[in-house]
Amino acid sequence: MSVAVAKTRTILGVPAPIAIFFLAMMLPTAVSLSLGGLRLSAYRMVLIVMILPMLLTLVSGRRGQFNVFDGLILLHATWVVFALINWGGLVQGIESGGIYFVECVGAYLIGRLFIRSYQDFSAMAFAYVGLVLATLMFTVPEALTGIHILHDSISAAFGGRPAAYIDPRMGIERTFGPFDHPILYGVFSASAFSLAYFVIAEKRLSNLSGMAKVAGVGLATFMSASGGPYVVLIMQGFVALWERALGKFKGRWTALFSLFGLAYLAIDLLSTKTPFHVFVNYLTFSKQSAYNRILIFEYGTAEVARYPLLGIGLGQWERPAWMSDSMDNFWLVTAVRYGLPAFLLLVGLLLGLVWAVGRRKGLPVEWKRARHAWAFTLFGISVAAATVHLWNALFVLFFFLVGAGSWLLDARPTSSVVNRSFAPVRPQLRPERLF
Repeated sequence: MSVAVAKTRTILGVPAPIAIFFLAMMLPTAVSLSLGGLRLSAYRMVLIVMILPMLLTLVSGRRGQFNVFDGLILLHATWVVFALINWGGLVQGIESGGIYFVECVGAYLIGRLFIRSYQDFSAMAFAYVGLVLATLMFTVPEALTGIHILHDSISAAFGGRPAAYIDPRMGIERTFGPFDHPILYGVFSASAFSLAYFVIAEKRLSNLSGMAKVAGVGLATFMSASGGPYVVLIMQGFVALWERALGKFKGRWTALFSLFGLAYLAIDLLSTKTPFHVFVNYLTFSKQSAYNRILIFEYGTAEVARYPLLGIGLGQWERPAWMSDSMDNFWLVTAVRYGLPAFLLLVGLLLGLVWAVGRRKGLPVEWKRARHAWAFTLFGISVAAATVHLWNALFVLFFFLVGAGSWLLDARPTSSVVNRSFAPVRPQLRPERLF
């Protein structure tokens, strides 16, 4: 039985909450207010205003029935709050944990509640890709001149600091766009690749306008000169190529996962280094950067072993005095700060949601493309998150994208030509092949 979905106002065809969220997310942190010890950036203010109404809407079922994955995101964020209370006491824990809850759950709910149809998803994809392409007008000159046009102009207008100096790479200046670091701009851009290819270009190489947008996303990613965004792009490109080559083969995803498993075993058996060491060495720009990430993994996992349940909160992790406190691994940061339960709840949410969405049958062709775009985007970010930390705008973008695929769980096609065998899939049923 389908649930009637409340209508949402749109801005240029995009659900208004998503349009406002995108705009706020792209502003530098200089566009913020200080309230006590809290820094309220533009996207935080949007999420704070919206979080309570969105939670009430979620519970009401007006935009899709409450499901197990909604429960997992709430449990994850709640566990983080308890972990931070355990670390810093009630007041500090609620303050820090409350912001985490607002950012994590709030960003997820914007995608979860306001993308409830293919039309919503498609409008979001066009808007997202359009924003990435629009930044090229500023980031191409930025890469050539080293003048951080967008970031420094917006920051100066609000009394903020100019972009920090970062050494050039590959003969170009690393571009910030409107963000606080090239990695943020790069991952923001790279995350639009599958949306451009599957939704806008519709997988058709003959769609010159769509493929030009795909190329534009690639160019924007390149301008960041950052390894993490390149991994996001490469991973998406790899699975898109796999799907294109083996699209008619029913067992293609099982074969891919088996290939990954065999590659892991081969590296483990034949190399003097662990698979993680090999992965990091090949996906970072320098030996020094790779070595640092390996040390982060070793000291970070030791910290998880010492504090597996509630983590160390925002406290300092044990490491040599000469090592920076920066931990370039989102998954490891989650486990170190908030404990293994928080990590496992988040991984369970991602894998479970992709698995459940992948089991739906009888979907229209355009819905299948949307499913690929969403799943491949999350795959690329998730792999790259083992080598970069997701923070600020990148953090909320990730959780927004997770929620942006939830409509595929229970939304029903309206076209009269849709296969009549179509039916929503319940997460507890026996699994079948993905996609």
